Amino acid sequence: MQNQVSKAKNVINRIAALGTRNPHIALSGCLFSAGSLLLMTNVVPTVAGALFGAAASLLGAGVTEFNKKKSDASDKVRRETDARRYFAAELNRAVERMLFIHQRACANFICASTQSDMPNDKREDFIPHMPTLYPDAPQFRDLSGDDAMALIAFYDVLQALERSVEDWWQREGQLSVNIFNAFLGLATDGLLHAKEALVRFELDRLYPPRYQAWNPLSERVESALKSSTQIMEAHLKRHEAPKTA
Repeated sequence: MQNQVSKAKNVINRIAALGTRNPHIALSGCLFSAGSLLLMTNVVPTVAGALFGAAASLLGAGVTEFNKKKSDASDKVRRETDARRYFAAELNRAVERMLFIHQRACANFICASTQSDMPNDKREDFIPHMPTLYPDAPQFRDLSGDDAMALIAFYDVLQALERSVEDWWQREGQLSVNIFNAFLGLATDGLLHAKEALVRFELDRLYPPRYQAWNPLSERVESALKSSTQIMEAHLKRHEAPKTA
């Protein structure tokens, strides 16, 4: 008895779920059932025929709506994939450039921290590659919310770094160690955001290393982030040493 009750509940739950997803098909089933009952009882067969006709119309509408939803979902996935590929090349160039800037910021920060001779880098060496497609290209609207947010977070840091370099390069009264610490911090933030973006936009797959000795982009980003952490730890130890001596 309990098994029969359980089976009945499962059937009811499935019907309710179907009705929630596609009310046309659920209502069609109800009309077919009502029409069948009228035929079996030989009560007003004309009404039974009308119910069957209405049920058939609703079933056709339900099938059409189901197919449309399936087609729309497939089209949405395709447009999202195409949009990611559209922005991938520009994103890859921006991440590669950020890796270079991070490398130069590390070198200059180390020299400034240890009071060594500074490299001969120019202001232009720290200017990131700004996007030209994002955010005005219509394909941006086809990205999923998470993909769009990954681009926004990364490109926002690029803008912040560009403004910082323009405002603070060899600014009078500012120590080089502080200036390059700021540049390094922004470049590190950029690479942290780039980690998610390059995975979402499949940069490792679309743009494999140009040289055999190079690691994939994601691994180079991870390596750069570890380097900046080690550099900052060494900097703090150098400046804490006199206090603890």
